[in-house]
Amino acid sequence: MELLALQNQTKMAVSGYVVYIAFTLILLRFLLRFLDNSGLPRSWPLIGMLPTMLLHFHRMHEIVPEVLEKCKGTYMYKGIWFTNTSFLGTCDPENVRYIMSTNSSIYPKGSEWMKQFDIFGEALFNSDGEAWKSQRKIFHAFLNHPQFHKSMAKLIPDRIEQGLIKVLEHVSKGDLVVDLQDLLARHAFDIACMMATGSNPQLLSLEYPKNRFHDAMSDAWETAFYRYIMPDNLWKLLSWLQIGKEKRRSRAWKALDDLLAEYISLQREKSNKAMASNDDEENFNFLKCYLTGNEVTGPTPRDSVIRDNLIHIMFATDDTNSTVLSWFFYHLSKNPSVETKIREELEKNLSTKKVGECQLPSSLNELNKLAYLHATLCETLRLCPPVPFEFRTATQKNILPTGHCLDKNTRVVMAIHAMGRMTWLWGKDCNEFKPERWITEEGKIKRELPSKFLAFNAGPRICLGKDLAFIVMKATAAAIIHNYNVHVIAGQKVTPKHSIILHMKHGLMVRIKNRWA
Repeated sequence: MELLALQNQTKMAVSGYVVYIAFTLILLRFLLRFLDNSGLPRSWPLIGMLPTMLLHFHRMHEIVPEVLEKCKGTYMYKGIWFTNTSFLGTCDPENVRYIMSTNSSIYPKGSEWMKQFDIFGEALFNSDGEAWKSQRKIFHAFLNHPQFHKSMAKLIPDRIEQGLIKVLEHVSKGDLVVDLQDLLARHAFDIACMMATGSNPQLLSLEYPKNRFHDAMSDAWETAFYRYIMPDNLWKLLSWLQIGKEKRRSRAWKALDDLLAEYISLQREKSNKAMASNDDEENFNFLKCYLTGNEVTGPTPRDSVIRDNLIHIMFATDDTNSTVLSWFFYHLSKNPSVETKIREELEKNLSTKKVGECQLPSSLNELNKLAYLHATLCETLRLCPPVPFEFRTATQKNILPTGHCLDKNTRVVMAIHAMGRMTWLWGKDCNEFKPERWITEEGKIKRELPSKFLAFNAGPRICLGKDLAFIVMKATAAAIIHNYNVHVIAGQKVTPKHSIILHMKHGLMVRIKNRWA
Protein backbone atom coordinates (compact mmCIF):
# COMPACT_ATOMS: atom_id res chain seq x y z
CA MET A 1 0.00 0.00 0.00
CA GLU A 2 2.75 2.41 0.93
CA LEU A 3 4.57 1.62 -2.34
CA LEU A 4 1.40 2.25 -4.36
CA ALA A 5 0.79 5.55 -2.57
CA LEU A 6 4.37 6.59 -3.26
CA GLN A 7 3.97 5.73 -6.97
CA ASN A 8 0.76 7.76 -7.17
CA GLN A 9 2.44 10.74 -5.51
CA THR A 10 5.34 10.47 -7.94
CA LYS A 11 2.96 10.37 -10.93
CA MET A 12 1.10 13.41 -9.61
CA ALA A 13 4.35 15.29 -9.07
CA VAL A 14 5.57 14.45 -12.58
CA SER A 15 2.21 15.41 -14.08
CA GLY A 16 2.24 18.70 -12.20
CA TYR A 17 5.76 19.41 -13.34
CA VAL A 18 4.83 18.70 -17.00
CA VAL A 19 1.81 21.00 -16.74
CA TYR A 20 3.99 23.71 -15.17
CA ILE A 21 6.57 23.41 -17.98
CA ALA A 22 3.85 23.52 -20.64
CA PHE A 23 2.21 26.54 -19.05
CA THR A 24 5.57 28.34 -18.81
CA LEU A 25 6.35 27.67 -22.50
CA ILE A 26 2.93 28.92 -23.57
CA LEU A 27 3.31 32.02 -21.40
CA LEU A 28 6.78 32.75 -22.78
CA ARG A 29 5.51 32.32 -26.34
CA PHE A 30 2.70 34.76 -25.57
CA LEU A 31 5.03 37.31 -23.98
CA LEU A 32 7.52 37.11 -26.86
CA ARG A 33 4.76 38.34 -29.16
CA PHE A 34 5.17 41.72 -27.47
CA LEU A 35 8.57 41.97 -29.20
CA ASP A 36 9.34 42.16 -32.91
CA ASN A 37 12.10 40.19 -34.65
CA SER A 38 14.74 42.65 -33.49
CA GLY A 39 13.76 42.28 -29.84
CA LEU A 40 12.17 45.75 -29.74
CA PRO A 41 8.61 46.41 -28.51
CA ARG A 42 5.89 45.52 -31.02
CA SER A 43 3.37 48.22 -31.94
CA TRP A 44 -0.14 46.79 -31.94
CA PRO A 45 -3.17 48.31 -33.70
CA LEU A 46 -4.99 50.87 -31.53
CA ILE A 47 -3.14 50.06 -28.28
CA GLY A 48 0.39 50.68 -29.58
CA MET A 49 3.15 49.43 -27.31
CA LEU A 50 1.09 49.57 -24.11
CA PRO A 51 1.35 45.76 -23.46
CA THR A 52 5.15 45.98 -23.48
CA MET A 53 5.13 48.95 -21.09
CA LEU A 54 2.80 47.17 -18.68
CA LEU A 55 4.86 43.98 -18.85
CA HIS A 56 8.13 45.78 -18.07
CA PHE A 57 6.82 48.62 -15.91
CA HIS A 58 8.42 47.19 -12.78
CA ARG A 59 11.85 47.46 -14.47
CA MET A 60 11.38 50.70 -16.37
CA HIS A 61 14.90 51.95 -15.61
CA GLU A 62 16.34 48.73 -17.08
CA ILE A 63 14.20 48.29 -20.19
CA VAL A 64 14.76 51.83 -21.53
CA PRO A 65 18.58 51.43 -21.86
CA GLU A 66 18.09 47.98 -23.39
CA VAL A 67 15.77 49.35 -26.09
CA LEU A 68 17.88 52.42 -26.84
CA GLU A 69 21.06 50.32 -27.06
CA LYS A 70 19.44 48.07 -29.68
CA CYS A 71 18.23 50.97 -31.82
CA LYS A 72 21.39 53.09 -31.54
CA GLY A 73 19.99 55.69 -29.22
CA THR A 74 16.65 56.83 -30.63
CA TYR A 75 13.26 55.12 -30.60
CA MET A 76 9.64 56.13 -31.18
CA TYR A 77 7.28 54.82 -28.50
CA LYS A 78 3.70 54.43 -29.70
CA GLY A 79 0.97 54.80 -27.10
CA ILE A 80 -2.79 54.25 -27.36
CA TRP A 81 -3.88 55.84 -30.65
CA PHE A 82 -6.48 58.32 -29.28
CA THR A 83 -4.26 59.57 -26.43
CA ASN A 84 -1.17 61.79 -26.25
CA THR A 85 1.05 59.07 -24.75
CA SER A 86 3.36 58.62 -27.77
CA PHE A 87 6.84 60.16 -27.67
CA LEU A 88 10.30 59.95 -29.20
CA GLY A 89 12.96 58.74 -26.77
CA THR A 90 16.60 59.57 -27.47
CA CYS A 91 19.99 59.53 -25.80
CA ASP A 92 21.97 60.39 -28.93
CA PRO A 93 24.24 63.37 -28.12
CA GLU A 94 23.70 64.87 -31.60
CA ASN A 95 19.95 64.91 -31.07
CA VAL A 96 20.38 66.28 -27.54
CA ARG A 97 22.63 69.10 -28.76
CA TYR A 98 20.18 69.90 -31.56
CA ILE A 99 17.21 70.07 -29.17
CA MET A 100 18.83 71.68 -26.12
CA SER A 101 21.30 74.04 -27.82
CA THR A 102 21.15 74.58 -31.57
CA ASN A 103 17.36 74.73 -31.86
CA SER A 104 16.24 75.26 -28.27
CA SER A 105 13.72 77.90 -29.38
CA ILE A 106 11.83 75.23 -31.35
CA TYR A 107 11.77 72.91 -28.33
CA PRO A 108 10.48 74.92 -25.32
CA LYS A 109 9.14 73.39 -22.14
CA GLY A 110 5.65 74.56 -23.03
CA SER A 111 2.25 73.35 -21.86
CA GLU A 112 3.23 69.67 -21.80
CA TRP A 113 5.92 70.47 -19.25
CA MET A 114 3.62 72.73 -17.27
CA LYS A 115 0.97 70.06 -16.71
CA GLN A 116 3.59 67.83 -15.03
CA PHE A 117 5.20 70.58 -12.96
CA ASP A 118 2.44 73.11 -12.32
CA ILE A 119 3.36 72.89 -8.66
CA PHE A 120 6.34 75.15 -9.54
CA GLY A 121 4.03 77.85 -10.91
CA GLU A 122 5.95 80.72 -12.52
CA ALA A 123 9.39 79.64 -11.33
CA LEU A 124 12.51 79.63 -13.49
CA PHE A 125 12.06 75.85 -13.66
CA ASN A 126 8.86 76.28 -15.70
CA SER A 127 9.54 79.46 -17.66
CA ASP A 128 10.18 80.00 -21.36
CA GLY A 129 11.04 83.02 -23.48
CA GLU A 130 11.47 86.47 -21.91
CA ALA A 131 10.15 85.34 -18.53
CA TRP A 132 12.86 82.68 -18.41
CA LYS A 133 15.59 85.17 -19.40
CA SER A 134 14.48 87.60 -16.68
CA GLN A 135 14.36 84.97 -13.93
CA ARG A 136 17.64 83.36 -14.98
CA LYS A 137 19.32 86.76 -14.74
CA ILE A 138 18.14 87.06 -11.13
CA PHE A 139 19.39 83.58 -10.17
CA HIS A 140 22.72 84.24 -11.88
CA ALA A 141 23.17 87.50 -9.97
CA PHE A 142 22.33 85.84 -6.66
CA LEU A 143 24.65 82.85 -7.11
CA ASN A 144 27.54 85.09 -8.17
CA HIS A 145 27.10 87.79 -5.52
CA PRO A 146 30.13 88.22 -3.19
CA GLN A 147 27.87 88.06 -0.11
CA PHE A 148 26.47 84.73 -1.32
CA HIS A 149 29.95 83.20 -1.54
CA LYS A 150 30.85 84.60 1.86
CA SER A 151 27.63 83.20 3.33
CA MET A 152 28.12 79.72 1.86
CA ALA A 153 31.73 79.59 3.08
CA LYS A 154 30.28 79.74 6.60
CA LEU A 155 27.01 77.87 6.09
CA ILE A 156 28.31 74.60 4.61
CA PRO A 157 31.01 73.91 7.24
CA ASP A 158 28.60 74.94 10.01
CA ARG A 159 25.90 72.49 8.87
CA ILE A 160 28.47 69.70 8.56
CA GLU A 161 29.85 70.35 12.02
CA GLN A 162 26.67 71.24 13.92
CA GLY A 163 24.24 68.98 12.07
CA LEU A 164 25.80 66.12 10.12
CA ILE A 165 28.66 65.21 12.46
CA LYS A 166 26.56 65.42 15.64
CA VAL A 167 23.98 63.01 14.22
CA LEU A 168 26.61 60.65 12.81
CA GLU A 169 28.37 60.54 16.17
CA HIS A 170 25.08 59.63 17.84
CA VAL A 171 24.42 56.92 15.26
CA SER A 172 27.97 55.57 15.58
CA LYS A 173 27.99 55.40 19.37
CA GLY A 174 24.55 53.79 19.48
CA ASP A 175 25.39 51.26 16.76
CA LEU A 176 22.14 52.28 15.07
CA VAL A 177 20.81 51.34 11.64
CA VAL A 178 19.67 54.44 9.73
CA ASP A 179 18.36 55.33 6.29
CA LEU A 180 21.29 57.19 4.75
CA GLN A 181 19.11 58.60 1.97
CA ASP A 182 16.84 60.24 4.54
CA LEU A 183 19.78 61.49 6.59
CA LEU A 184 21.43 63.08 3.54
CA ALA A 185 18.11 64.61 2.44
CA ARG A 186 17.80 66.29 5.84
CA HIS A 187 21.35 67.60 5.65
CA ALA A 188 20.83 68.97 2.13
CA PHE A 189 17.51 70.58 3.03
CA ASP A 190 18.95 72.41 6.04
CA ILE A 191 21.54 73.97 3.71
CA ALA A 192 18.96 74.66 0.98
CA CYS A 193 16.48 76.23 3.39
CA MET A 194 19.03 78.55 5.01
CA MET A 195 20.36 79.59 1.60
CA ALA A 196 16.85 80.25 0.25
CA THR A 197 14.98 81.64 3.28
CA GLY A 198 17.49 82.36 6.05
CA SER A 199 15.67 79.92 8.37
CA ASN A 200 17.28 76.83 9.83
CA PRO A 201 14.69 74.02 10.15
CA GLN A 202 17.27 71.75 11.85
CA LEU A 203 15.87 68.64 10.20
CA LEU A 204 19.21 66.92 10.70
CA SER A 205 19.22 66.88 14.48
CA LEU A 206 18.88 64.23 17.16
CA GLU A 207 15.14 65.00 17.34
CA TYR A 208 14.65 64.03 13.66
CA PRO A 209 11.54 66.20 13.04
CA LYS A 210 9.20 65.43 10.12
CA ASN A 211 10.63 66.47 6.75
CA ARG A 212 7.55 68.18 5.34
CA PHE A 213 9.27 69.60 2.26
CA HIS A 214 10.91 66.36 1.16
CA ASP A 215 7.76 64.30 1.77
CA ALA A 216 5.64 66.73 -0.24
CA MET A 217 8.13 66.99 -3.10
CA SER A 218 8.49 63.21 -3.24
CA ASP A 219 4.72 62.83 -3.72
CA ALA A 220 4.73 65.60 -6.34
CA TRP A 221 7.59 63.99 -8.32
CA GLU A 222 5.97 60.58 -8.28
CA THR A 223 2.67 61.99 -9.54
CA ALA A 224 4.46 63.94 -12.29
CA PHE A 225 6.03 60.70 -13.53
CA TYR A 226 2.67 58.95 -13.78
CA ARG A 227 1.05 61.97 -15.42
CA TYR A 228 3.59 61.79 -18.22
CA ILE A 229 2.93 58.17 -19.18
CA MET A 230 -0.81 58.26 -18.46
CA PRO A 231 -3.50 59.56 -20.86
CA ASP A 232 -4.48 63.13 -19.94
CA ASN A 233 -8.16 62.31 -19.52
CA LEU A 234 -7.34 59.57 -17.02
CA TRP A 235 -5.14 61.59 -14.67
CA LYS A 236 -7.51 64.55 -14.94
CA LEU A 237 -10.37 62.27 -13.87
CA LEU A 238 -8.32 60.96 -10.95
CA SER A 239 -7.47 64.54 -10.01
CA TRP A 240 -11.14 65.56 -10.12
CA LEU A 241 -12.11 62.55 -8.00
CA GLN A 242 -9.10 63.09 -5.71
CA ILE A 243 -8.03 59.45 -5.87
CA GLY A 244 -4.63 57.81 -5.34
CA LYS A 245 -1.54 59.74 -6.34
CA GLU A 246 -3.55 62.78 -7.41
CA LYS A 247 -4.96 63.05 -3.90
CA ARG A 248 -1.44 62.81 -2.45
CA ARG A 249 -0.31 65.48 -4.92
CA SER A 250 -3.04 67.88 -3.74
CA ARG A 251 -1.96 67.34 -0.14
CA ALA A 252 1.65 67.91 -1.17
CA TRP A 253 0.76 71.19 -2.87
CA LYS A 254 -1.02 72.47 0.26
CA ALA A 255 1.87 71.33 2.47
CA LEU A 256 4.34 73.26 0.31
CA ASP A 257 2.13 76.36 0.28
CA ASP A 258 1.80 76.28 4.06
CA LEU A 259 5.53 75.72 4.60
CA LEU A 260 6.61 78.49 2.21
CA ALA A 261 4.04 80.88 3.69
CA GLU A 262 5.64 80.31 7.11
CA TYR A 263 9.12 81.12 5.80
CA ILE A 264 7.94 84.19 3.90
CA SER A 265 6.07 85.50 6.95
CA LEU A 266 9.07 84.87 9.23
CA GLN A 267 11.55 86.62 6.93
CA ARG A 268 9.14 89.52 6.29
CA GLU A 269 8.88 90.02 10.06
CA LYS A 270 12.68 90.12 10.32
CA SER A 271 12.94 92.50 7.36
CA ASN A 272 10.45 94.92 8.90
CA LYS A 273 12.71 95.35 11.91
CA ALA A 274 15.73 97.60 11.96
CA MET A 275 18.58 95.68 10.33
CA ALA A 276 22.19 96.62 10.89
CA SER A 277 24.56 96.30 7.96
CA ASN A 278 26.42 93.47 9.67
CA ASP A 279 23.17 91.59 10.04
CA ASP A 280 22.51 92.02 6.34
CA GLU A 281 25.79 90.34 5.50
CA GLU A 282 25.41 87.59 8.06
CA ASN A 283 21.95 86.65 6.74
CA PHE A 284 22.23 87.01 2.99
CA ASN A 285 19.58 84.75 1.45
CA PHE A 286 17.33 84.61 -1.61
CA LEU A 287 14.08 85.45 0.20
CA LYS A 288 15.60 88.44 1.94
CA CYS A 289 16.78 89.81 -1.40
CA TYR A 290 13.23 89.51 -2.72
CA LEU A 291 11.56 91.15 0.27
CA THR A 292 13.99 94.06 0.59
CA GLY A 293 14.16 94.92 -3.10
CA ASN A 294 17.84 94.05 -3.24
CA GLU A 295 19.82 94.92 -6.35
CA VAL A 296 20.00 91.19 -7.06
CA THR A 297 16.24 90.65 -7.43
CA GLY A 298 14.91 94.14 -8.08
CA PRO A 299 11.47 95.30 -6.86
CA THR A 300 9.63 92.88 -4.60
CA PRO A 301 7.24 90.72 -6.67
CA ARG A 302 3.95 89.23 -5.49
CA ASP A 303 4.12 86.40 -2.96
CA SER A 304 3.15 83.72 -5.50
CA VAL A 305 6.27 84.45 -7.59
CA ILE A 306 8.43 84.42 -4.45
CA ARG A 307 6.88 81.11 -3.40
CA ASP A 308 7.46 79.52 -6.81
CA ASN A 309 11.13 80.47 -7.03
CA LEU A 310 11.79 79.48 -3.41
CA ILE A 311 10.55 75.98 -4.25
CA HIS A 312 12.83 75.99 -7.29
CA ILE A 313 16.02 76.96 -5.44
CA MET A 314 15.28 74.64 -2.51
CA PHE A 315 14.58 71.68 -4.79
CA ALA A 316 17.69 72.37 -6.89
CA THR A 317 19.88 72.28 -3.77
CA ASP A 318 18.06 69.64 -1.74
CA ASP A 319 16.75 66.77 -3.87
CA THR A 320 19.56 66.70 -6.41
CA ASN A 321 22.52 66.72 -3.99
CA SER A 322 21.08 64.22 -1.53
CA THR A 323 20.02 61.84 -4.32
CA VAL A 324 23.48 61.80 -5.90
CA LEU A 325 25.20 61.29 -2.54
CA SER A 326 22.91 58.38 -1.69
CA TRP A 327 23.85 56.56 -4.89
CA PHE A 328 27.48 57.62 -4.39
CA PHE A 329 27.72 55.76 -1.06
CA TYR A 330 25.83 52.79 -2.49
CA HIS A 331 28.41 52.45 -5.29
CA LEU A 332 31.28 52.86 -2.82
CA SER A 333 29.91 49.91 -0.86
CA LYS A 334 30.17 47.83 -4.04
CA ASN A 335 33.63 49.18 -4.94
CA PRO A 336 35.78 49.38 -1.76
CA SER A 337 38.95 50.07 -3.76
CA VAL A 338 37.41 53.36 -4.91
CA GLU A 339 36.75 54.39 -1.31
CA THR A 340 40.36 53.54 -0.42
CA LYS A 341 41.66 55.82 -3.20
CA ILE A 342 39.41 58.66 -2.02
CA ARG A 343 40.74 58.32 1.53
CA GLU A 344 44.31 58.39 0.28
CA GLU A 345 43.55 61.56 -1.67
CA LEU A 346 41.91 63.19 1.35
CA GLU A 347 44.88 62.43 3.61
CA LYS A 348 47.29 63.76 1.02
CA ASN A 349 45.52 67.01 0.08
CA LEU A 350 43.36 68.19 2.98
CA SER A 351 44.42 70.09 6.07
CA THR A 352 41.98 69.34 8.88
CA LYS A 353 40.78 70.71 12.17
CA LYS A 354 39.83 68.63 15.18
CA VAL A 355 36.12 68.60 16.07
CA GLY A 356 35.46 66.17 18.91
CA GLU A 357 36.66 62.79 17.67
CA CYS A 358 36.46 63.87 14.01
CA GLN A 359 38.77 65.63 11.56
CA LEU A 360 37.04 68.12 9.24
CA PRO A 361 38.40 70.11 6.26
CA SER A 362 39.85 73.45 7.34
CA SER A 363 38.78 75.24 4.16
CA LEU A 364 36.32 74.66 1.33
CA ASN A 365 38.93 75.96 -1.11
CA GLU A 366 41.00 72.79 -0.62
CA LEU A 367 38.17 70.73 -2.09
CA ASN A 368 39.40 71.81 -5.53
CA LYS A 369 42.43 69.54 -5.03
CA LEU A 370 40.26 66.42 -4.79
CA ALA A 371 40.28 65.28 -8.42
CA TYR A 372 39.52 61.62 -7.70
CA LEU A 373 36.59 62.46 -5.41
CA HIS A 374 35.28 64.78 -8.11
CA ALA A 375 35.68 61.99 -10.68
CA THR A 376 33.79 59.56 -8.44
CA LEU A 377 30.89 62.00 -8.16
CA CYS A 378 30.90 62.41 -11.95
CA GLU A 379 30.79 58.64 -12.35
CA THR A 380 27.83 58.52 -9.95
CA LEU A 381 26.09 61.23 -11.96
CA ARG A 382 26.73 59.29 -15.18
CA LEU A 383 25.08 56.12 -13.88
CA CYS A 384 22.58 57.67 -11.47
CA PRO A 385 21.63 61.20 -12.58
CA PRO A 386 19.23 62.76 -10.05
CA VAL A 387 16.83 63.64 -12.89
CA PRO A 388 16.71 60.48 -15.05
CA PHE A 389 15.13 62.13 -18.08
CA GLU A 390 14.39 65.54 -19.58
CA PHE A 391 11.66 66.26 -22.09
CA ARG A 392 10.61 68.92 -24.58
CA THR A 393 7.85 69.40 -27.16
CA ALA A 394 8.41 70.24 -30.83
CA THR A 395 6.54 73.43 -31.78
CA GLN A 396 6.90 72.75 -35.50
CA LYS A 397 7.66 69.91 -37.88
CA ASN A 398 11.33 69.12 -37.67
CA ILE A 399 14.00 66.56 -38.59
CA LEU A 400 16.59 65.49 -36.02
CA PRO A 401 20.27 64.83 -36.88
CA THR A 402 19.55 61.08 -36.72
CA GLY A 403 16.99 61.50 -39.50
CA HIS A 404 13.90 61.04 -37.35
CA CYS A 405 11.06 63.27 -38.53
CA LEU A 406 8.96 64.92 -35.81
CA ASP A 407 5.50 66.35 -36.34
CA LYS A 408 4.36 69.46 -34.52
CA ASN A 409 3.56 68.80 -30.83
CA THR A 410 5.61 65.58 -30.75
CA ARG A 411 7.00 64.97 -27.27
CA VAL A 412 10.73 64.22 -27.04
CA VAL A 413 12.22 62.46 -24.01
CA MET A 414 15.98 62.70 -23.48
CA ALA A 415 16.88 59.57 -21.54
CA ILE A 416 19.70 60.80 -19.28
CA HIS A 417 19.77 57.64 -17.15
CA ALA A 418 20.00 55.45 -20.26
CA MET A 419 22.66 57.67 -21.86
CA GLY A 420 25.26 56.61 -19.28
CA ARG A 421 24.67 52.95 -20.19
CA MET A 422 25.29 53.11 -23.94
CA THR A 423 28.30 51.03 -25.07
CA TRP A 424 28.69 53.15 -28.21
CA LEU A 425 29.11 56.25 -26.01
CA TRP A 426 31.08 55.01 -22.99
CA GLY A 427 32.61 51.70 -24.09
CA LYS A 428 31.92 48.07 -23.29
CA ASP A 429 32.59 48.75 -19.60
CA CYS A 430 29.80 51.37 -19.46
CA ASN A 431 27.94 49.50 -16.71
CA GLU A 432 31.02 49.39 -14.48
CA PHE A 433 31.57 52.00 -11.79
CA LYS A 434 34.92 53.37 -12.94
CA PRO A 435 35.92 56.89 -11.79
CA GLU A 436 39.19 56.57 -13.72
CA ARG A 437 37.30 57.28 -16.95
CA TRP A 438 37.04 60.89 -15.72
CA ILE A 439 40.78 61.38 -15.08
CA THR A 440 43.21 62.51 -17.80
CA GLU A 441 46.80 61.26 -18.08
CA GLU A 442 47.87 64.49 -16.38
CA GLY A 443 45.66 63.67 -13.39
CA LYS A 444 43.06 66.34 -14.14
CA ILE A 445 39.29 66.04 -14.59
CA LYS A 446 38.23 65.05 -18.09
CA ARG A 447 35.50 67.32 -19.44
CA GLU A 448 32.67 65.75 -21.41
CA LEU A 449 30.26 67.68 -23.63
CA PRO A 450 26.99 68.48 -21.80
CA SER A 451 25.09 66.78 -24.64
CA LYS A 452 26.81 63.52 -23.68
CA PHE A 453 26.89 64.11 -19.92
CA LEU A 454 23.45 65.64 -19.37
CA ALA A 455 23.25 65.49 -15.58
CA PHE A 456 23.42 69.31 -15.37
CA ASN A 457 21.38 69.92 -18.52
CA ALA A 458 22.83 71.53 -21.68
CA GLY A 459 22.60 74.62 -23.85
CA PRO A 460 21.09 77.89 -22.55
CA ARG A 461 19.40 76.04 -19.68
CA ILE A 462 22.56 74.47 -18.29
CA CYS A 463 22.46 74.38 -14.49
CA LEU A 464 23.60 77.63 -12.84
CA GLY A 465 24.28 75.85 -9.55
CA LYS A 466 26.63 73.17 -10.89
CA ASP A 467 29.72 74.49 -9.06
CA LEU A 468 27.78 74.94 -5.82
CA ALA A 469 26.43 71.39 -6.11
CA PHE A 470 29.93 69.96 -6.36
CA ILE A 471 31.10 72.01 -3.36
CA VAL A 472 28.21 70.74 -1.18
CA MET A 473 28.65 67.14 -2.35
CA LYS A 474 32.44 67.09 -1.99
CA ALA A 475 32.37 68.77 1.44
CA THR A 476 29.74 66.30 2.69
CA ALA A 477 31.36 63.22 1.15
CA ALA A 478 34.84 64.20 2.39
CA ALA A 479 33.60 64.68 5.97
CA ILE A 480 31.87 61.29 6.02
CA ILE A 481 34.52 59.21 4.23
CA HIS A 482 37.44 60.65 6.18
CA ASN A 483 35.79 60.05 9.56
CA TYR A 484 33.44 57.10 9.19
CA ASN A 485 33.03 53.62 7.79
CA VAL A 486 29.63 53.30 6.13
CA HIS A 487 28.39 49.69 6.12
CA VAL A 488 25.42 49.09 3.80
CA ILE A 489 23.11 46.47 5.34
CA ALA A 490 23.28 43.27 3.30
CA GLY A 491 20.19 41.78 1.68
CA GLN A 492 18.22 44.97 1.11
CA LYS A 493 16.80 45.69 -2.35
CA VAL A 494 18.19 48.98 -3.64
CA THR A 495 16.17 50.08 -6.66
CA PRO A 496 14.99 53.41 -8.13
CA LYS A 497 11.50 54.68 -7.47
CA HIS A 498 9.15 55.46 -10.36
CA SER A 499 9.54 59.21 -10.12
CA ILE A 500 10.91 62.28 -11.85
CA ILE A 501 13.78 62.10 -9.32
CA LEU A 502 15.97 58.99 -9.00
CA HIS A 503 15.17 58.36 -5.34
CA MET A 504 15.85 54.93 -3.92
CA LYS A 505 12.48 53.25 -3.50
CA HIS A 506 13.22 51.77 -0.06
CA GLY A 507 16.03 54.08 1.05
CA LEU A 508 19.56 52.92 1.90
CA MET A 509 19.88 51.27 5.31
CA VAL A 510 23.38 51.51 6.81
CA ARG A 511 25.47 51.30 9.95
CA ILE A 512 28.01 54.07 10.48
CA LYS A 513 31.12 53.71 12.69
CA ASN A 514 33.66 56.37 13.59
CA ARG A 515 37.12 55.44 12.27
CA TRP A 516 38.99 57.26 15.04
CA ALA A 517 36.97 56.21 18.09
